Amino acid sequence: METVYDRLVRDTVDLHCHVDVEFSQTLFRKAASEWEWLPEAEEAGTRAVVLKSHLWPTMSVVPYLEKLYEGPVEVFGSITLNTHTGGLDPWAVEVAAHLGARAVFMPTWSSVNDAARGGFGRRLSEAFEHFDHQRMGTLSVLGEDHELTNDAREVIRLVAANDMMLSTGHLSWRESLAIAEEANAIGFEKVLCGHPLSGSVGAPHEAVRKAAELGAYVEFCWPTVAPGRHDPAEVVALVGEIGASRAVFTSDYFGGSNPSPSALMRMLLGAVHDAGLSEEAIRQAAATNPAALIGLS
Repeated sequence: METVYDRLVRDTVDLHCHVDVEFSQTLFRKAASEWEWLPEAEEAGTRAVVLKSHLWPTMSVVPYLEKLYEGPVEVFGSITLNTHTGGLDPWAVEVAAHLGARAVFMPTWSSVNDAARGGFGRRLSEAFEHFDHQRMGTLSVLGEDHELTNDAREVIRLVAANDMMLSTGHLSWRESLAIAEEANAIGFEKVLCGHPLSGSVGAPHEAVRKAAELGAYVEFCWPTVAPGRHDPAEVVALVGEIGASRAVFTSDYFGGSNPSPSALMRMLLGAVHDAGLSEEAIRQAAATNPAALIGLS
């Protein structure tokens, strides 16, 4: 018998699924490879997913993955503008667009903010002899004058021109607001503030509200409400403040101990539903909004 939790996952578009082989053939592997969890997503009624990697563009993976999985769940690639992919280089965005990317993520572990906050790079330093989070974490979209750099503005313009989604990644909340302001000024409506309540960003609620006022969408992922993190009721209250039309739910499928992305989405959506968020609001944030961000009708 179908439950409310089953209905919540149907037609969802998950914009934040990390690829299995992201750092190593053996280290930090996911619970399952894409061709293993996509059938589960199909059974759950997932509509589409965006594959993400901190290290490598995922667009070139998609044509090969389509040979291994031929089901109805649509799979899209993305690029994260870390140092391995060119950093804040407009040409990297151009190449990503030509290769079919639907999403561009601003720097994550290569951002000044992530390095300062001791993000996942700490674990990479333990695993890889030559990984130095402080050396790699040098990227910011703001110059010494605290204004967006020319490269950052050009990246935003190119993402907009190619009708892709732009996530703020692990930038600081102040950098994210600067991007939201620029996007608002040029009429670009596909900015997603990357998991602002996470430890890697740490945005105050006021910053989240300001981003939404500027027209940006705000991401709330499973790790945000995982045990020991934020109370789902806090997320529900914040979604109520910014409006479901500005919220996006994602799995942020990453950890090897995690179940599949669709299972994580079920857990996330079930948690916020149990905390008082309506089915209508959840559908808006988990299906309608993310579909619009990557150009699905």
